[in-house]
Amino acid sequence: MKTDDTYREAIVDWTKTQALMNTVVKPLTKDSEGSDYTAAIFANMLDAENQTIWKDVPGVMNGDPRVFDDAVFMDEISFNEAVEMTFYGATVIHPKTIKPLQNKNIPLLVKSFINPEGKGTKVGGNDNNLPPIRIVKNNQALITLHTKDFSFVEDDVVAIIFNSFSKANLN
Repeated sequence: MKTDDTYREAIVDWTKTQALMNTVVKPLTKDSEGSDYTAAIFANMLDAENQTIWKDVPGVMNGDPRVFDDAVFMDEISFNEAVEMTFYGATVIHPKTIKPLQNKNIPLLVKSFINPEGKGTKVGGNDNNLPPIRIVKNNQALITLHTKDFSFVEDDVVAIIFNSFSKANLN
């Protein structure tokens, strides 16, 4: 896999990675371990039928069961719902894992290594009848911006603010 050298936020060079995948990885096709995101990149490049990640919970739930005693298991959710959940702090799936799978409509199966025979959750399904999602994330700040004179915030001002966050490596 080829990326730039940005620590913990590396950007994948998809063209070089695809070339290496075809010449180095496809001939080997052995079981290996790595991050969920790395597996998603491999799944994308190899046109996998699906990707399974193994967790200590039965699948995706509407809240962290360590925080919410009444957390509910969800049979399936859409890619978009999974992206939104990870964006707001759900930790069962790494946020970057979804996009490479969504780009090729490769389902992600979230299953329990405690109960491997369990159904798990299919990410890439539908959002029919989902329970309310509850997410708690510590050490997070909400910043609200507004002008004093009720005018609109100009794009260049917002760009300066976001560039400052980026330079400080803040998401």
